[in-house]
Formats: sequence, structure tokens, C-alpha cells
Amino acid sequence: MRRWFERITVTPGREAAVAGALAFALFFAGTADVPLLGRDEARFAQAAREMLDRGDLVVPTFAGEGRYHKPILHYWCTMASYRVLGVSERAARLPSNLAGALVIALVAATARRRFGAGSGLLAGLLLAATPVVWVEARACTADMLLLLPTVATMLAFERLLAGDGRRRDALVFWVAMALAILAKGPVAPAWVVCTGLALWALGRRWRAWEVALAAVLLGLGWWRLGPVVLVVPAVAAAAQLLRSPGGWQAVARLRPAWGLPLLLAITAPWAVAASLATGGAFLREAIGTHVVARGLSAFESHGFFVGFYVVTAVVAMFPWVGPLVGLLPPLQHWLADRRQRFLLAWLIGPLVLLELYQTKLVHYWMPSYAAGVLLVVGWLWTAAPARRVGLGGRFVHALGGAALAAALLALPFVVSLPSIVPAGAAAAALVVAATVAAVVLLRPRPIAGAAVGALGLVLALLVVTALYLPELGQHTLGPLAAKRAVELRGPDEKIVVFKPRDEEIFFYLPADVRTCRDAGCMASLADAGAALLGVARRDDFERLRAEWRAVRLDEAGRVTGVHLGRARWDEQVLFRVSRTRPHRDGAAASVDRRRMRP
Repeated sequence: MRRWFERITVTPGREAAVAGALAFALFFAGTADVPLLGRDEARFAQAAREMLDRGDLVVPTFAGEGRYHKPILHYWCTMASYRVLGVSERAARLPSNLAGALVIALVAATARRRFGAGSGLLAGLLLAATPVVWVEARACTADMLLLLPTVATMLAFERLLAGDGRRRDALVFWVAMALAILAKGPVAPAWVVCTGLALWALGRRWRAWEVALAAVLLGLGWWRLGPVVLVVPAVAAAAQLLRSPGGWQAVARLRPAWGLPLLLAITAPWAVAASLATGGAFLREAIGTHVVARGLSAFESHGFFVGFYVVTAVVAMFPWVGPLVGLLPPLQHWLADRRQRFLLAWLIGPLVLLELYQTKLVHYWMPSYAAGVLLVVGWLWTAAPARRVGLGGRFVHALGGAALAAALLALPFVVSLPSIVPAGAAAAALVVAATVAAVVLLRPRPIAGAAVGALGLVLALLVVTALYLPELGQHTLGPLAAKRAVELRGPDEKIVVFKPRDEEIFFYLPADVRTCRDAGCMASLADAGAALLGVARRDDFERLRAEWRAVRLDEAGRVTGVHLGRARWDEQVLFRVSRTRPHRDGAAASVDRRRMRP
């Protein structure tokens, strides 16, 4: 297997290009055949569409309301894609497809330079087949546009710390960090700081009282204080670095004298413009709510137990998590190697931050996946002839494959969609077969075992792409309701979405769609003489009809489909709106609004 890899990768450039091209094909395939899935895709895609319609390059909106969750880079890239390809699902997802492919090429090039011919292709294969990476590289979200500059930042950071970097590496470090900030806020700076802290922790001898203090701080962070507790070790690490011989030289290698102004020159113009355009609301919400508040409390019920990322890594880091576990026994040997020590710090430093962070989502650890893959490939390529993946690593690999296969089998039953059972069964069978083959091969031939496991998973993902997701998409409620609303809409009717809960619907509706969050808004539109076609979830419609007497609602149709956020079938009602009796000076509206339950 190793010789086969080497034959098809003649030069380093070709190896990286082949890995990136294959990854792009995997990520791009079928993106036009699946509607937007879930609220995150819907919000990003529709916000970029609204910005394009308005010709606004500063403030994103969703359904006409300010969307201040994330910075601007993803919206700019999606708008450019819309300009070239038109507004569509494929165009909305293309920036993530391209960014994902470039990440794979970058990691492949790094592996090739370090470990030799063929290692880059294996690194690209392992990372591209990782379920979390595959999902995010096919989704219209900001995560891939964060991942690409963050990985570039970290690789440049490593070269600069080691003294191998040149002025060009410092330029990459600061420009990539600026782009990462424009993609998703201060993630890349946090990764740099946490990796530096981990390097400091791995490179010093710990006294007993220091270990006890660290345990107390981590306990306080996990219990209540969150990532604020990392300020103490950060100050200690900075003080020790600046007192140590060569400490100032290490800082100087980053070229902060011109790097920080360059970073500000890239990020500040948009940040200032957005803050001025929204009266400061954009930055208050983006930083105060979606960075600080998420760290101190679980956001939108995404709070989980300590160790969440380690447990979920069994599936999230499949198919390379088994060999990664195989690295643990000879840890002291890896700490002696500068490059391997940096990769280990890149992997575990941000992990500590994320475990202290109160809001937890599986993909938050993704910017460290490149470090894990490079650790695994380095071990396979340099130490595999002398060592084999032990029982623990093979057990973890088998557990991850079993969990992934079970998820593919379970989803059709969770959403009550029997038509995708055959596709789920086929994909699960491929995962199981590849997992069994990998477990058998990982001991005598670890490189072949890792490659077979990843290739089998890629085949399963292609089945999911071709059969599983399109069938699921055909039954997704939001696009179905939008299609029916467009069919029923009269020549002079305005479509009004009442209490929007299925965000996917907006992307498939005309640009002049209106949104109402209470019945008073509906009455005001009816008073203005507009012919209205309303769309609402069934329970909202029935409550509105029962409690809002001043408005007549004539049901025009119903649409049923899968609501992915609730993992169940739901129903949208389409109805026409007219006022049954006039009211003066808004009195009836205020009385009826009081009758509405929140």
C-alpha cells in the first residue's frame, strides 16, 4: 500500500494537488441535489442573498433583521459565488467546498515535506474522510472558511517559533490570522495562545503544589468560571518566557511590530463600518453574546459534560482516532521531538480551552484535527515498521466504526423516513466492512489498515451523497412549504411567514417575503389592504385562529415534512388573511395582542 501511494505522487506539488482535487470532488459532489439542511445553512445562505440584493457589503441580515452572529468573510465569499453561479444551493456551498479542498492540500503538502512521498496523500485522505470535516466542507457555514486560515496560521506559527521561519512565514501568520478573525472572530488567536500555553506546560518540570494549583483552577473553570481561569497560567507562561534566555527573540520572530498593524489594517475597516452602521450592536452581539456569553454559560442548550470532546472524538475523529490512541504509550519519545511536541500542544492546548468553554459543539475542536492527522501520519510513516497499533487503538477504531454505522442505520427511524433505510443500510455496511478490515490490518500493516479504513469510509460517504441525503432533502419541510406557497400565491399576494421556525423556507421564497412575529403585525398588513398568503407551523396557525378574532384566516393548504432541528415530521399551514372588522387607533390590535399567549 505504501509503495502504491509513492508511485502516484511523483513530486510534492503533485501530491498536494492530487489530494486537494480528490477532496474537492468528494466535497462538491451532489451539493446541488440537496436543499439547505438545518438552520445554520439557511441563515448563512439567505443572509448573503439579502446582502447581494441590497448591494450591502457591511451588515448581514436574515429575513430583514440584523444577523450579528458572525463576522463578514463567509458572506463576502458566498456573495461572490452567487455573482458567478447565481443564487443556488451549489453556489452557497461552493466557498466551503473550496476552502475544505485547500485545507486538505495544505495538510498534504506539510506531511509530504516532513515524512516523504505518499504521506501527504494519506494525510489528505484521513482528514477528508473525517465525518466532521466532510459535513462542514459540504455545508454553507463559516467553519471551513475559519479552518483554512487557522491551519495556515498554526503551521506558520510553528515555523516561526522554531526559528525556521522567514519574513514570508510571518506575513502568512498575520494575514491568515486576520482572515480567520473575519471568518469567525478570535478563534485563531485563541488557538495560538492555547498552543503556546500547552508548549510551556509540556516543556517544564511541575512541582507537586503547581500540579495541585492547576487541578484547582481547572476544577473551578469546569464548575463555574469557564475559560477565565486560563488567565493565571497565561500570565505565568508569559513571565517565564520573557525571563528566559531567548524569550524576547522568540517574540521578535513573530514580527509583531508590523504584524499587528497589518492585522488591524485588514480587520478594522469592516469592524468599524459594521459598528457604525448598527450603533455598536454588531460587535456587542458578536463578541459579547457569541464569544463571551457562550464561554460562561451553555448557549441554546449546547452544554455538555466535562470530557465531551474526548468521548465524541471516537466518531468525530474517525478513521484516524485508533492510530492516534496508539501514540499514547510512547508519549515521552514524542515530547523529545520539537515538531511532534508542537503538534501535540496544538491538539491538547485548545482542547483544555474548549472543555472549560460552557457551550460545546463537536466541530469546535476541528481546527486541531490537522495536528492529529499529522501526528498519526508521522507515526505511521516513521515508526510503523517497528511498532504496531495495539489492542487499545484497534478497540477505539472498532468502537468508532460501530457508532458511525449505528448512526447511519438509526436516522431513518428517528425521523420516520423508511425510504432512506436501504441507503443507510448500504452505507453502514461499507463502514462496518472497512472497519473490520482496518482493525485486522492495523496490527501487521498499519499504513494499509489506515488507508483501507479511510477509503471504505469515503465509499460510504459517496453512498450518503448519492442516495441518502437527496432522499432526505426531498422530505425537508422548509423547502416543501416554500414551493407550495409559490404555487398558491396569487398575482397580487404577498407571502408572510408567521413566527418563522423553519429558517430554510426563506431561501426558497421570493425576495419580497414578509415576516410577522405576532398577530398585530398580520393585522397591520391586512389593514393596509395587502392580499396576504400566510405560512405558519400548524400549532402557531391554530393558536392564531383561535385567539385573534379580528382577522379572518382561510386555510389554503397544508404541507408535511421532516423538521431536522426537531428530528420529527411536522406540518406547515398555508392560509389567506383578511380583516373581519375594522378597528380605530389600534385599540382592537392592542386588546387582541394581550390575548395572545407568549
